[in-house]
Amino acid sequence: MNIIEPILFQCRSNPPAAALCVPGKFFNVVSYARLERFIHNVGRKGEQLGLTAGNIVAIFISDAVLHVAVMLGLTRLGVITFSGRNPKLPKELRVDALITDSFFPYEAARIIRADRGWMEGDGNSLGQDKIRRGNIKDICRIVLTSGTTGDAKAVGLTHGIIAKRIGRHLTVLGTRLPQCARTYCELGFATSLGFQFLIYILWRGGTIFFPGDSMEFNLRAFDAYKVQNMISAPSNLAQYLRYFEGQKSLQCNLEMILSAGSLLSPSLSKRVQARICPNVFSLYGSTEASMVATAPAHAIADTVGAVGYVTPGISVEIVDQAENVLPAGQEGIVRIRSPYSADAYIGDPVESAKAFRDGWFYPGDIGRLTSENLLIIAGREKAVVNLGGDKVKPELVEEAIVSFASIEQAGVFSVVNDLGIEELWALIVSRAAWDERALRSHCESKLPHTFVPVRFIPVDSLPHNEMGKIERHLLWGIARDKLN
Repeated sequence: MNIIEPILFQCRSNPPAAALCVPGKFFNVVSYARLERFIHNVGRKGEQLGLTAGNIVAIFISDAVLHVAVMLGLTRLGVITFSGRNPKLPKELRVDALITDSFFPYEAARIIRADRGWMEGDGNSLGQDKIRRGNIKDICRIVLTSGTTGDAKAVGLTHGIIAKRIGRHLTVLGTRLPQCARTYCELGFATSLGFQFLIYILWRGGTIFFPGDSMEFNLRAFDAYKVQNMISAPSNLAQYLRYFEGQKSLQCNLEMILSAGSLLSPSLSKRVQARICPNVFSLYGSTEASMVATAPAHAIADTVGAVGYVTPGISVEIVDQAENVLPAGQEGIVRIRSPYSADAYIGDPVESAKAFRDGWFYPGDIGRLTSENLLIIAGREKAVVNLGGDKVKPELVEEAIVSFASIEQAGVFSVVNDLGIEELWALIVSRAAWDERALRSHCESKLPHTFVPVRFIPVDSLPHNEMGKIERHLLWGIARDKLN
C-alpha cells in the first residue's frame, strides 16, 4: 500500500474538514477536498517533468502547504522524497532532482523551481497506470540524520516501516493521543517524527497545524480551532513557556504535549506542566529506530537523565566497549533492537557497519537501565552538540562565522540555559570591530536557524593544544570570566 492512499480516502470521506492549517499564511486553512486536488495536480506536474518511481528528489520549499503538496503528490507517483534543511547533503546520496521555491546554493543534476501554480488545475486523478502502489518494502521517504557522528546520513523509510511506526501510537502514547484530532507540530518536515505525525494525522482525518508568521498567530489558532495536542522539541517548548510566563492572563487549553528530539529537563518539564499543560510526555528515539522510550514527564521528572520506559516490542541493552551486556543500573553504551528500524545508511557502508551491527542499532548514547526498564541517558559518545534533536559539529558553525569579514577565529560550544536547554555560544577573535546584527544575518544565510549561536563573545585569543586544535573544554570558563 502507498501511504498516500489512506489520506485520499479521508479526502473523499469528509471533504469539508480542515486538513492543514498554517496561521497567518496565504493558505491559512486547507480542507481535505482542496488537499486532494493539490495531491493530484502536483502528481500530474511531476509526471510532466518526467519524475518516475524510484527517483530521489530533495525538497527545499519554505511554503509549508506547497511543501506538503509536493511531498504527497510525488510520493503517490512512487518518487522517493526528502526534505532539506542544510545545503550540505551526503555525498553518498544520489539525488535525481532538487525542487525549490527560492534560490538554493546546491549543485544538483537537476534543479526544478516550484511555485503555488503547481497546486492549480482540475484536480483530476492521474490514470491508474501512473500511480505507484508498490509494496511495503519500497522506500518512500528519506530522512537525513546526523547518526552517531554529526555528519548527515540518509535513512530510508519504507511504506511498511512508516505504517508500523504509526500503528504503535496507541500503545506507546496511550489513549489520550487518539482523542486529539487537532495537533500543532513544531517539528519540521525534515525530521522523521515531523513527517510521521503529518501522515498520522491525515490518515485519521484530523487537522495538523504548522508554525505560522509568529507565535501570536499560532496561539490565536490554538484558541480559534481548539488545538488539543502539541509536539515540539524542548528548545521550542521553552520559547512558548517564556511567552506564557510573560503573559500572565493568557490561558492555554492544550490537552497534551509531546516533547521529542532531546532531553526534557526536569526544570522545563515542571514549569511547562504548571503553566501550559499538565499532560506532558517525554519521547526518546531516533530516525533509525523510531520511538524507543516514553513516559509521562511527571513520572520521570525527579530522575536526572531519564527519558522514558522502553516501549513494547523494542529491546534496549547497555553494553561495555567489548559489547558485553551490563546489569541494571550500570552505565555503558546504549544499543537498540527494533522491528521498526532501518538497517543501514543509504550509500554509506562504512558508517552503516559502525552503527548497525548484528541486528542492533548503536545511537551513540551513553546510559543505563533500571530494573523497571527506565532508560536514563548520561551523554554522547562523541562531541557533537545536540540542539533539540539536531546534532551539529562545532567546526561547521565555526567555518560559517570565520567566513564573515574581519573575523579570524571562532570557538563554538554549548551552554545549558536556565530551562535546561542546550544552546550555542561562540567566542570570537577578530582583527577589527564587527557588528553583531550583521554577523548574525551572515550566519543565518549559511546555517539552519537552530545552529546560529545565541551569544557572540569577543575575546583576544582561543586556547589551542600543541596540535593547533581548540581545547573546547576551556571555552566555557573563558566565556564566564569575560562576562563577569
